[in-house]
Amino acid sequence: MPPGSGAPWRGPRSPVWCRRPRPRLHEAAYHRLALARQTATVAALRAGGLLVQPIKGFDAARLYEPAWVRIVGDLDLLVRPGDAAAAAGALAALGFTVEPSPQGSLGVTSDVSFHPMVSPDGVVSVDLHSALDAFPLSSALNAETVFRDTVDGPLGPHLAPHHAALASLSNLAKERFGPYALRHLVDLGRLAVAEPVDWPRVDAVARAAGLGPARATALGALRRLGVPAARLPDGLDPDFGPAARLSGMLVRLDLPAPGRFAKIGRELAWCYAPATLARIWRFRAAGLLRPRSGLPPGFGGRE
Repeated sequence: MPPGSGAPWRGPRSPVWCRRPRPRLHEAAYHRLALARQTATVAALRAGGLLVQPIKGFDAARLYEPAWVRIVGDLDLLVRPGDAAAAAGALAALGFTVEPSPQGSLGVTSDVSFHPMVSPDGVVSVDLHSALDAFPLSSALNAETVFRDTVDGPLGPHLAPHHAALASLSNLAKERFGPYALRHLVDLGRLAVAEPVDWPRVDAVARAAGLGPARATALGALRRLGVPAARLPDGLDPDFGPAARLSGMLVRLDLPAPGRFAKIGRELAWCYAPATLARIWRFRAAGLLRPRSGLPPGFGGRE
């Protein structure tokens, strides 16, 4: 509401591209419940002395009003690699059980996360991660650095803006900018507008991880969609081909899921540097020879 209307002023409305549709009443109630239960789970783990940091959707929720509209999936928690077993044990003590998800011939394709652990009533599903995101980001950014840079906020520590930006870029690349990944693009756009992002630090890690194309695709598309240039890195090219194609799809509300060959093409043109993509395919090939179980430490599997 505008000033003088009797309601608190919350600034201008968000651009159309970053608004979320209003959920139906029963969906809204579930999202509010999920946020409350996820918050309680984080508090219980921290009260037990564990260092855990919510990432992805729970962390991005601070950028939304109300926060519960961003709670759409699992509770992703970052832990130190050496604390993964203790975190899994603490969740088990709270009644959480491992719920193996369907896997292909490669086994679990992430090098830093495990099968979800689900609360007794099924409301909270926790994904434990020993790095901010899977390879290639895990090769250039470790958990200690992420924990060191966390920022205190009204709801507890949250990711530093440059690490939140890297998480969005990594997830967009992992999903090859498909429809399921668009929430991460919205997160990134909201983050750029709402918080001061140290873009040189983002760029340094993105280069080291081979995420240069993902950075150019995502940020170029956001610039074309209306994010002010002052909120984005200097020297950004909004005419980068994949950025132009992505923004065009979004404007037309036509973003089909890419097929198998389109995914391969996007990995190289939209997402990863060539050397990084070669390393990703070596990792996938290794999974054919020795599939990774994805079981949390101490739950009867070897990684």
